[in-house]
Amino acid sequence: MLRQRNTGRDDGGAVPTESSFSTRQILKKVDVYPKLHREFKVQTEAGATVSLVAMVIMAILFLSELRDFLTVSKHEHMVVDTSTTEKLQITFDISYPALTCREAHMNAMDVAGDLQVNMHHTVFKTRLAADGTPIGEAMTHVPNAHPETLEPLPADYCGSCYGNTHPSGLTCCNTCDQVKEAFMTSDKTLDDAESTEQCLRERGKEEVDSKNGEGCRLHGSMFVNRVAGNFHVGLGRTFHREGRLVHQFLPGQQFTYNSSHIIHEYVVVIYTSEKKSG
Repeated sequence: MLRQRNTGRDDGGAVPTESSFSTRQILKKVDVYPKLHREFKVQTEAGATVSLVAMVIMAILFLSELRDFLTVSKHEHMVVDTSTTEKLQITFDISYPALTCREAHMNAMDVAGDLQVNMHHTVFKTRLAADGTPIGEAMTHVPNAHPETLEPLPADYCGSCYGNTHPSGLTCCNTCDQVKEAFMTSDKTLDDAESTEQCLRERGKEEVDSKNGEGCRLHGSMFVNRVAGNFHVGLGRTFHREGRLVHQFLPGQQFTYNSSHIIHEYVVVIYTSEKKSG
């Protein structure tokens, strides 16, 4: 037997019209969650168990999704760098107040094995007085600046190794670097090699005219590979031997070496083949 509950609502004795009754019936049909009277509801232990299991499963799924959302994903992959043939153009203007142009030599090297030692063609040097004012004009490395080496070399020229054995077995030492490499196998010093005919011939005018107490300003540009590397002004003249850079300087000079510098300009430009052709 069904009982009708007293809702306690006083509608003033108004009788609902037929149109309002039909509207309410239609509205009730839209309810997708029909409500049951309390007397038709039965709570059992099995139902409670199902509810607890469902809540545990939902909590586990929620925490799993939250953990997956907060976890940083790492994807490792390897690519081939096809831009190593492209170049970087580095334009620079640096002053070294305590280094003469005879001592300031710029080198560049990278992990690809490209090595540029004592760059001369695109680097200009300007001698500086003690107060920083320029002396003379900027110049690149001009060989044959020494009066004793103005005569052209014959076609069959074979430079002397001065009684030393070159590590590569060369019988002629035609360049200053070859003379120094031969001197390193003997008890002679690299400073002795500077007075040889080959080294005097390769010495530039900016090195011959430099005097102690002067500074040097290096400016110009270089083209390097787009890989990890560096360029630097090392202590003494540099030459390459057995895959290593060897810096030539007098004993004890490293303790008074002052590489203080002023950077006036430093610009890096990506230099591609398309830009070059354009």
